Amino acid sequence: MFKGILRKGAAVLLTAAFIVFTPISLAKELKIGVVDINLLLEKYIEQKDIYSLLNEEFFARDQYLLNKRDQIESLRRELMNGNNEASVARELERHIVNLEREFVRLSNDTRQEFNLRKNEELYKLQREINNAILEYAQDHDYDLILESGLLFSKESLYLTEPIFQTLVKEESQEKTEEKSEK
Repeated sequence: MFKGILRKGAAVLLTAAFIVFTPISLAKELKIGVVDINLLLEKYIEQKDIYSLLNEEFFARDQYLLNKRDQIESLRRELMNGNNEASVARELERHIVNLEREFVRLSNDTRQEFNLRKNEELYKLQREINNAILEYAQDHDYDLILESGLLFSKESLYLTEPIFQTLVKEESQEKTEEKSEK
């Protein structure tokens, strides 16, 4: 992680040095933009509604876990009533312990699978964003696009919103194409 920070810092310093020490005539010809990747990712996640998609995907498992939890609670109440023989109570306790173990295992497995799927979706979105930035840079003839994390840049250099609009436009075009294919 520290190496990544050093690399980014070094890249920013080299870029700044290049801009500062480049002759004025060449520097004026450079077309530079800045993108706030975190804001772009946040907006795109919201636009794509990733968490709703994942919640739908895991809805059945969540319901199963809730039913399991309710079953455990019901058995605990039955055990607490104390109207059972000692052997029945011991058997009920064992059953509750086994159900709790199963519940914890299933809960952990579901959480891990959810996190894996979330990471897969986020990675896919990051790739789409990177591709959109590259496409935008090429289409609009940019020489350099920096990731935010700079100390200062003029507001006019920020490309986050236009790139977000490009992503949204591409997504709506893909949906239209999918509908026409069906």
